Amino acid sequence: MSRLTIYVLSFLFSFSFAQDKGIELFNDKKYSEAIEYYKKVLKKRKGDAAAELGLGSSAYYNDNIDLALKSFEDASKSDNDIIQSKALYNIARILQDKDEISKSLKLYKKALELNPSDVDTKINYEILKKMKNEEQQENQDQEGSQEQQENQDQEGSQEQQENQDQEGSQEQQENQDQEGSQEQQENQDQEGSQEQQENQDQEGSQEQQENQDQEGSSSADNIEKEKSDQMIQAEAILNALKGQEEINQKQKILKSKILRYEKDW
Repeated sequence: MSRLTIYVLSFLFSFSFAQDKGIELFNDKKYSEAIEYYKKVLKKRKGDAAAELGLGSSAYYNDNIDLALKSFEDASKSDNDIIQSKALYNIARILQDKDEISKSLKLYKKALELNPSDVDTKINYEILKKMKNEEQQENQDQEGSQEQQENQDQEGSQEQQENQDQEGSQEQQENQDQEGSQEQQENQDQEGSQEQQENQDQEGSQEQQENQDQEGSSSADNIEKEKSDQMIQAEAILNALKGQEEINQKQKILKSKILRYEKDW
C-alpha cells in the first residue's frame, strides 16, 4: 500500500499538478472531498487520464477499491505510456493485495515494457515473481511429499495386505495341514481300528473255530466213549443173554431129564 501511495503521488506531481486542488485535498487526507473534486473535473474533461489517476488514488485510500480499479483501468487506456504504465502498476498492486499473483505479474511486466526505467515497478515485479516461484516450489514439495506419503501408505497398505494374505495363506495352509493330519490320523485310526477289528474277528473266528474243533473233538471223543460204553453194555447184555440162555438150556435139560425120569419111573 505504501508503494501505491508513492507512485500515485509521484505521478501527479510529475505531471505539474502542484497547485491542483485535488492534490491538496489528498495530502490533507480528505479523500472523500478529493473524490468529488476529480469527478467534477472528469465531467468537464472526459477521458482526462491524469484526473482518472487522481480519482483512483483518492478512492483507494478511501477504501473504495472497486472505484479505484475502474479509475485505474480507464487511465490505462491513455495514449501516454507513462500514465498507462502507472495505471497498470497501480492495478497490479491492488491485485497483488488480492493474492491474484499471476494477473499482477502480467500487469507489472506490461508496465515495465511501457516504462523500462521505472525501478520500483521492476523491483516489485522481481520480488513477486520470486515469491511465486517459491510458493510453487513449496506446493510442488508439498505435493511431492503428499504423493510420496500416499505412495508409502499405498506400499505400506499393499505390503500389509500381502503380509495379511501371506499370513492368511500360511494360516490356511496350516489349517489344511492340520485338517489333513487330523483326517490322516482319523483314517489311520479308522484303518487301525478296522485292522484291529479284523484281527480280533480273525482271532475270534480262529479261536471259535479252535473251540468248535476242540468241542467237536471232545464231542467225538464223547461219542466214541458213548459208543464204547454202549458196546460194552451191549456185550454185557449179550453175554448176560448168552448166560441166561445157557441157564435156560440147562434148566430145560434138567427138566427134561426129570420128566423123563418121572415118566420112566
